[in-house]
Amino acid sequence: MKIAVGLLIGLVLLVVVILSLPFLIDLNKYQDQYKPLIEEALNRKVRLQDIRLTIWPRIGAKVAGFAVLDDPAFGSDPFASLTSLDVGIKLMPLLGGKVEVEEITLRDPVITVIKNKNGVLNVSTLGRPGVKVPETPSRAPIPSPEGPLKILAMLAVDRVSIEGGKLTYRDLSAAKPTEYVLQDLEFLLQSVGLGETPSLRFRTLVQPLNLPVRLDGTFGPLKESADLDAINFKLTAGKIDCIITGKTAGRNASLIISAPSINTADLPVALPLKKPVEVTNLEIAAEIRGQEVIVSNASFQVFGGQVRKEGRLTSGSEAPPFSGAMKVQGIQLGPALAALATTAVSVSGTAGADLAVEGRGFSMPDLTKTLQGTGHMGVKDGRIEGVNLLQEAIAMLKVAGISLDQPKATVFSTIETDLAIKQGIIQVQRLLMDSHDFQATGGGTIGFDQALNLAVNLDLSQDLSRRIAASSPAAKIVMKDGRLRLPLTITGTAQAPSYGLDQKALTGKLKEQAQKKAEDTVKGLLQGTTKPEDLKQQGRDFLKGLGR
Repeated sequence: MKIAVGLLIGLVLLVVVILSLPFLIDLNKYQDQYKPLIEEALNRKVRLQDIRLTIWPRIGAKVAGFAVLDDPAFGSDPFASLTSLDVGIKLMPLLGGKVEVEEITLRDPVITVIKNKNGVLNVSTLGRPGVKVPETPSRAPIPSPEGPLKILAMLAVDRVSIEGGKLTYRDLSAAKPTEYVLQDLEFLLQSVGLGETPSLRFRTLVQPLNLPVRLDGTFGPLKESADLDAINFKLTAGKIDCIITGKTAGRNASLIISAPSINTADLPVALPLKKPVEVTNLEIAAEIRGQEVIVSNASFQVFGGQVRKEGRLTSGSEAPPFSGAMKVQGIQLGPALAALATTAVSVSGTAGADLAVEGRGFSMPDLTKTLQGTGHMGVKDGRIEGVNLLQEAIAMLKVAGISLDQPKATVFSTIETDLAIKQGIIQVQRLLMDSHDFQATGGGTIGFDQALNLAVNLDLSQDLSRRIAASSPAAKIVMKDGRLRLPLTITGTAQAPSYGLDQKALTGKLKEQAQKKAEDTVKGLLQGTTKPEDLKQQGRDFLKGLGR
């Protein structure tokens, strides 16, 4: 009985001692040892309010009032802070004299990412000892081999989690500063150790967009360097799902992003579209080399056709330079134009295009000033609703008795043109338009402000030319090879085009006809085929035709 009582007393004393350990052992005195290591790895000053040994629910340590200060160039407020940081240690390895971290839990973290007025991010120097804040715009860096990820890998942590908290992104470089907040953070990272392939689970709500975001996947295996041989994630933003795969090597990365379907109505940003657009089979293959982003292929299907792009963008400036090429095949032009704008005149048909451009910046003033390129565009088997070029020509000639099947539409088999873009102007070169009743050729300009300045020669079919000439002898003046050629001008805007006869070109035609008539008369007189008394009647007929 005495032995049992002694064992019970000993057990009670042991429990009391164990429960007293957090109060008997002061871990704060070790701050001078581990705090400089954390600060060096993060390249940030660190504040610790208190650190205590914990026994329940597991042996470990609890850090209260933990904060990582921001880079001094961005201010003295914390870059990240949390109410507590809990570290759990595995019991069995600890009994054998080995410390193995089982779990790290961050409770209610508050993280603030800032882009200053120069476009530089405050995370640009995170985990990079000795690196100064750049003076030009920077992108979020690929995790440094000396950063937090390496620390976790060296500790071989089984589980890292975040409970609650928020992340704020503040952009001070925009004309109107903007702020986005990731609230209700839920984060779980498992199997973090050298040679391991961690799994990631992330949930948040993005405000002010009220957009739920989910990210699930794996990356690794983890090495002492920052290289990742495989990245496999599924990202869900609202109703949009996409798959992200790739790898990293040092500061560089290669990524493939794919999505089966994206509706623009589900995007978190408003696009300048009149109607929602459905994009399917999206795939983007890109490489990141320092501040250069190279898109080797970006393809998707939209409006019944296929779009393929490639390009290059260099970040690090307020107006980043870019270049790219695009190939479009089989696009249904009617729905595409209806989604872009509402105009009095619409064009339908199957369109294709090849375009190569380069420029700097993405605002309209930047594009107007720097965007330039060349290309070719074609449309097959379409119609222009709202206007009939023949009807406009007949009205300008004041011809009566000519009726058209579709007075408010121009039906065509082909429209082709070369394009050149420079300083906010699209040069339309070698324009060709084929229709049953006419062929149009010409060129001109279309401004980014949709201003039109086109000159088109309308060559009517022989049958229609004869019908018009029979009703208007004046039309015979612009006949060539049995066909009427009318020089038209198209001005105004894409929303409200205006049509007219090119008087300068028409005057040239009249001079040409008069000169030819004079040459034929002189030749007839010399050859004796024309009598002098016939000249007066021919002159009257010619002037009569002009008058009509």
